[in-house]
Amino acid sequence: MENQKVKTILKSVVIIAILFVLVFGIRAQAADIGGVPNELKANYMDADGLPYFSEMDSYFNLRMTQDYMDHGYFGDTLVNGSGWDMHSYYPSGREVGGYQPMIAYVTSFLYGIVNMFQDMSIKEVAFWTGAFISSFAVIPVYIFTRRITNDYGAIAATLIVALGPNYISHTFAGFFDTDMFNVTLPLFFILFFVEAVKSDKLAYRIIFSILSVLSIGLYSLSWSGYMFYPAVMIIVMVVFFVLCFYLNIDVLEPFKNYENKLNWLINQKELFSLGLILVLGLFALLVTVGFNGIFKALIDLTGGFSLLSASRDVWPNVYISVAEMQKPNLLAGGLPGAFLANTSGIINGIGGIVAFFGVLLVLFTFVQRLLRLRSVKVKGDSSKPHKSKRKATSVRKEQDRFRISLKDIGSFGSTDEINKSKRLNVLYLSLFLVWILASAAAVTQGTRFIQVLVVPMGICAGIFVGYAVDYVKANVDDDRTLFLIAIVCSFLIAFPITQIGYAVDNALMIGSIVFVALVVISGVFIYLRKSIRDSDVSIKKALVVVLITLALVSPTVCGAYQTTALTVPGSSDPIWNAMDYVKENTTNDTVIISWWDFGYLFQIASDHPTSFDGGSQSGDRAYWVGKALTTSDFAQSKGILQMLGTTGSNASELLCNYTGSNVTAVDALDKTLGMSRENAKSTLVKDYNLTESQANAVVKQSHPSNPNNVAFVLSSDMIQKAGWWSYFGSWNFDTLDSTNYQY
Repeated sequence: MENQKVKTILKSVVIIAILFVLVFGIRAQAADIGGVPNELKANYMDADGLPYFSEMDSYFNLRMTQDYMDHGYFGDTLVNGSGWDMHSYYPSGREVGGYQPMIAYVTSFLYGIVNMFQDMSIKEVAFWTGAFISSFAVIPVYIFTRRITNDYGAIAATLIVALGPNYISHTFAGFFDTDMFNVTLPLFFILFFVEAVKSDKLAYRIIFSILSVLSIGLYSLSWSGYMFYPAVMIIVMVVFFVLCFYLNIDVLEPFKNYENKLNWLINQKELFSLGLILVLGLFALLVTVGFNGIFKALIDLTGGFSLLSASRDVWPNVYISVAEMQKPNLLAGGLPGAFLANTSGIINGIGGIVAFFGVLLVLFTFVQRLLRLRSVKVKGDSSKPHKSKRKATSVRKEQDRFRISLKDIGSFGSTDEINKSKRLNVLYLSLFLVWILASAAAVTQGTRFIQVLVVPMGICAGIFVGYAVDYVKANVDDDRTLFLIAIVCSFLIAFPITQIGYAVDNALMIGSIVFVALVVISGVFIYLRKSIRDSDVSIKKALVVVLITLALVSPTVCGAYQTTALTVPGSSDPIWNAMDYVKENTTNDTVIISWWDFGYLFQIASDHPTSFDGGSQSGDRAYWVGKALTTSDFAQSKGILQMLGTTGSNASELLCNYTGSNVTAVDALDKTLGMSRENAKSTLVKDYNLTESQANAVVKQSHPSNPNNVAFVLSSDMIQKAGWWSYFGSWNFDTLDSTNYQY
């Protein structure tokens, strides 16, 4: 038994290592910036030859990491003991004490390790950190799926999840953001949670509960939306207990069977594990994020379905202009697109239509099994098979997993099998149904949350592969059927290859050659070798099951390859040269104003504050900057920039306090910002009923007597974004709507 266990563990370690190298290698090729012509690549690299980061949040995370390594806290200074970023949202700055620190902790740790062997800057370490850390997702995905099905299914699930379009597009080399943690840590939390609930031994339940809590504790330091997963698992357990009650499954034994309530509780494995995780989890979160952090996470969780709804105040909601916050399509690309993996649709995001239908089939089998469980009258898990049907312990432990045969849909296993595994069956039924439904609800809030959905659906797709493999091995004995399966799978493997023409020269020809080669090889192995009844049966079926696995993962792998092979950095030399100019040729009080997209880059490149950025784009700044860009009144535009660059939102807030209305405050500033100080005061008194002292106070903020210098940065990409900044700059505060202009 021990030898078998060691062999199984070693085999899994080798497979995981190979998968890690594969997914990291695909992510690493982004460093070649293949989407840039060779003659222009130098323009997309810094002085050290390192490509610029692919998106702007990376620069904020880099600056926070540098702050942490330089002076031990995030931001430029401390305000009331909390980190404060004075480069953002000038002049007040903004609090960054609640910044999720895990990315800085991990990067600084890797920096220390790497520099024990060679000199490498923190920026270079950060460049590779996302690709490296995200590749560790292969570990929990493989283990979780392997506990349910076979190696083929576990490999398929691992590739579908670890290379999922919405995941890899945020975790390749040069993308330095918290997405790198968004599969590994939550899936470890769920894996250990399930193992704790499943375990019969008290020691194992305690160990797995502690590991589960440790995982979610670390995740709470990594992403502000961490509370989603504890909420999902609590709902899973509620559904589990309800279904057990509905199916007459005794998960809670009578008190009378035990000496005291403590002994009773310890022996109720599901309830004990749930209670232990809740208690330890609360303690862990109090340590990592504190009471206020827990409360905020709960508020954010309950309010998470209003990101794209109308703003609570009169200001336009900038989130509607963020691409990854747009509601996704179900499927993109029509019929050909159904067999491809990309970020354009939900089905595409989970690996294509075949994987999607595989998930539906697995869920269907879950429901069918649930319905059959209801008719089972035997309670408890103590029944044993007849001696003639028992297997050796080592074989039983290897095969004793939650498996469902596809031999006869709707009739999965014997009544005895269902009786023995009913608790485990209901647990997995509850887990996947709740997990997928909750993730699907999250997807309605933006395409970025497809990354959340692909984890449970990718695992289910892997389970489908495992079931299909078991079915072929056990039931398909006809050469023609095997060959037909091989042809279909060969097409599903080859078609995605033909669609990556921008990343691979002659992709159509290569894909066609792959299809023909696979069909020919399949025909040779199936028809030209010995009969299916001879000893070569394993070779024939082995070929087919490999093709089945490749058919499910081909869209995802090809899509991931195309994503990283066509990477283009988010900036180039001209924008960095412009920031160097600002840094070297302007006074220290110079404030950079532009549209929010490049705010993080401007801050780190110029060491000057910005009016707003990717962390402060909501509220009044989008309106005023959009107004400065949209208005034909030069004096008004100048007045807006001087106000934002010197006193920020002070004038607007004062007017709102005096008039009691944001709408009136905006109207007053719209009318007076292009006027002289005296005319502005007169207008405020006459038209808005302010007192002289109130008008003086407002004008002091709206028309500063000694305004700061402003570097108003315009870039070519803003032409394409004109529809958005003109939309926000033309905002109608009466109708809470707007119009826009396109170039």
